[in-house]
Amino acid sequence: MSLTIASVNVNGIRAATKIRNEDNPGMLAWLTETPADVVLMQEVRATVDQALAALAPALEQGWNLEVAPAEAPGAKGRAGVGILSRTPLDDVTFGIPTFEDAGRFIAATLHDGTRVGSLYLPSGSAGTAKQDEKYRFLDEFEPLLERWADEYPNMVIGGDWNICHRREDLKNWKTNNKKSGFLPHERAFMDAIFGCFPDDEPQDAELKADPVWAGAVEYGAEGRREANGDPKWFDVARRLQPEDASFTWWTFRGQAFNNNAGWRIDVQAATANMLERAERTWVDKAPTVEQRWSDHSPLVVEYR
Repeated sequence: MSLTIASVNVNGIRAATKIRNEDNPGMLAWLTETPADVVLMQEVRATVDQALAALAPALEQGWNLEVAPAEAPGAKGRAGVGILSRTPLDDVTFGIPTFEDAGRFIAATLHDGTRVGSLYLPSGSAGTAKQDEKYRFLDEFEPLLERWADEYPNMVIGGDWNICHRREDLKNWKTNNKKSGFLPHERAFMDAIFGCFPDDEPQDAELKADPVWAGAVEYGAEGRREANGDPKWFDVARRLQPEDASFTWWTFRGQAFNNNAGWRIDVQAATANMLERAERTWVDKAPTVEQRWSDHSPLVVEYR
């Protein structure tokens, strides 16, 4: 049985579902047209009740919703993740250790046994405590990925990973190599999870080996991550489109969208079984900037 999964940072579900003009009816209209069976959402930025209200028309049409709002001190109204599915969701779990109520992760099992997760990795900010938080999240998340790959051989984790893995994942990498999202030690995390495909060696290995954690304030874990030569997780878009995987995020500022000055920070990570099933992927990019309902565009993958 085929399965189509979309992943998208909605940049606030209440804003995303608004009808902005006759040419931009918002996310609700997109939900009536998308072939996706499952939509993994990030940055929901709403309580459960608010998300239910915003998505009420979609739920009336048969979609099922689970939401993990951000409830940690200082996080309310920010972050938040959710899953929309055309079939009921089972075995729903929320959060990861030390980030249980941060609205960063939710997982559930579909009717066919496939496990899906929605991830909103902290964006970080170089030179601030937010970057330390991001590194701590990576430390907690990495061993979970190792465990889940064995526990759930048919699993997809889609989301806003907030890290560009390779230089090819952003338009202007040279001017961003000291900014969160493209810091060498963040990219080393991606090497440790996905390996360095399609490169033979990791890009910028000397920077990733620096003993000083880029952008950190107090964080200073010992050891460095190495590229995984036998990964259990695979970046589906990269595997299907090794050299031309599309950008997924464009800032609303300036002419970034029109000039395609984007970042590829949204990823569907799949186990080996699910990668084998992956047939096609695309970014459902709006035709014009005026028709966007988020600063991210949905990343869609068809699994046979």
